[in-house]
Amino acid sequence: MIPSDDQQRLLQHLDLGDAVTWFAEQRKTERHQVALDHWHPEAAPDWLWSVGLPLLSLANQWRGQRRLLGLSALPGCGKTTLGQWIEAAGKVLDLSIQVVSLDDFYFEADQLDAAMRGNPWGVPRALPGSHDLNLLQDCLLQWREGQDLSMPCFDKAKRNGRGDRNGWRRCDADFLILEGWFVGCESTMDLATAESHLETPLTPEELAWRTKLQPVLADYEAIWSSFDQLWQLRARNFNAPLLWKRQQEATLQSERGASLSPSELERFIRMILCALPSCCFQQMRADVVVEVDSDRSLRRIHLPNAIQDSPSSASLTG
Repeated sequence: MIPSDDQQRLLQHLDLGDAVTWFAEQRKTERHQVALDHWHPEAAPDWLWSVGLPLLSLANQWRGQRRLLGLSALPGCGKTTLGQWIEAAGKVLDLSIQVVSLDDFYFEADQLDAAMRGNPWGVPRALPGSHDLNLLQDCLLQWREGQDLSMPCFDKAKRNGRGDRNGWRRCDADFLILEGWFVGCESTMDLATAESHLETPLTPEELAWRTKLQPVLADYEAIWSSFDQLWQLRARNFNAPLLWKRQQEATLQSERGASLSPSELERFIRMILCALPSCCFQQMRADVVVEVDSDRSLRRIHLPNAIQDSPSSASLTG
């Protein structure tokens, strides 16, 4: 449960006022009821009060301005579900919000396969270098200039779970959220061969690809620098995707009838744990960092240049 002091600092950081007034405003306005109507029934209240409603309040504060927010979280954490809720609630509240996944900017099938060929994990996508950055930058530039445009959609169920581009969707929102598992990660020279979270050490091939990916990752930093804010849902246990991604693929299989095979899934998870140094996530320069436990419970909120007090036993959501 998020400590009340953390909640207060977050609201102040976002210029949303004091916590007591803000909570009272959420409960007496349509925003709270709309949030409950669209909120996932199994999601903990902290996700609503410490992430969802603050983001809606921020969208309301930025109404009429084109603002871009980055949302970073490891696969399976819950950012896609969060994004779907934000879009649905925003539509009812007449807030101009859209959530776009970095995954939607994967190359088309042939170019994607070529970009991923030879990686030691045999993954079909997701690594730095699998995205059409020129297309993404062009789309964001046009959007910043006030144009309405079309952005690609990627369907992970196509090609027996390998995925492919699947049409386009219109983007005309004022508040745009770009989400992805390594959004905000910066290149580093710290390519440690021993990582405490790995049960099996990096192989020479994995280390070689880790080295190869760093200059590729640097190409993404121009995108990150365009964010008005960057929020990170930071896993307290870097091995959490072992559970999260398995659950995500099981849901994809039940809903779409296609997912990664068990062996492909294990290789994909190994890639998440190995491809980028853990320091890229642990030292991310985010404006808001929300700690997430392996069971997806939220624990703390960290802000830049803020002095963190010891956790409070009380929470304003209780």
